Amino acid sequence: MTKFLFGLFFTAIAFSSCDNKKSYKYIEVVEEDGLLGGTNTKEKEPKEIKAPNDSAAYLDAYQSFCISKKVNRDMQASLGKVYSTPLKFKLLNEKGQDIAYSVLFSDKDKKEKEIEEQIFSMKNNIQESVNNSKKEEAENFKQTAKIDSSKIKELSKSFKQKKDEFSREGKMWYKPKSAPQYTNRNGLYCYFQTENGIPSNLRLRLQYYADEWLFFGKVQFSIDGKAYEYIPKDTETDSGNGGYIWEWSDEALSQSDREMIYALANAKSAKMKLIGRQYYDIKTITSEQINSIKRTLELYQALGGQF
Repeated sequence: MTKFLFGLFFTAIAFSSCDNKKSYKYIEVVEEDGLLGGTNTKEKEPKEIKAPNDSAAYLDAYQSFCISKKVNRDMQASLGKVYSTPLKFKLLNEKGQDIAYSVLFSDKDKKEKEIEEQIFSMKNNIQESVNNSKKEEAENFKQTAKIDSSKIKELSKSFKQKKDEFSREGKMWYKPKSAPQYTNRNGLYCYFQTENGIPSNLRLRLQYYADEWLFFGKVQFSIDGKAYEYIPKDTETDSGNGGYIWEWSDEALSQSDREMIYALANAKSAKMKLIGRQYYDIKTITSEQINSIKRTLELYQALGGQF
């Protein structure tokens, strides 16, 4: 048994002559995203802990809590998202009393620090799994993707390519040269990224620039006489330039947007109606904006992307 484990379970070993272990309940309190926005605090299902005394039970519970925090940190670092965040824990004795913050013993701080050092120094297994998955995905992509080199060469002239210098996966962004350089311009365009050469994250960006606030939350399209609706999950706002305002939405396209975006890319004529809290504004979508979206989809496909 290692020095750490000996120290961690010293209290339990000291009482090993007594086989009558007590039963405790470990309850983790977590924060989760709500289905309708915001966050909810909830208690997870209790887990039983068998220990000879309160001190040993507390160390077992504290180790479980540190493991949950480690998994949470690793998920955030590797996946960029978490499903729940550990906040604290309860430790109920046989009488149902929460003793998590009332248990005291002489080397409590030292034991906690030993547990933390052991748990948080472990390697990120989630990242290793993600890396292996990405390697496999890249290999499968090379074997199956339909790359059109001549099309890529032709279309690339119309795009700015910007490498993410902080990305270990070699992320590259492809943005139309015709897209507005700044946010304080009206605009409508698609762009995307590649990661390890694999196209992904096809996005639609809408920019509204005017002298009065609209606070748009919904966009209706009329494309060759057919109506479509697009509802951004979020919009942002800013102001300046002598009282002018700008509002924008920048989000990844989903499969539910597929029909709309392909209709727009092949449109003969199209308009969009940006609907705000009290007012709306109708904009004609220019032929250049339509062609830009068409070129973006074609380049995405030429690079092997599927949407």
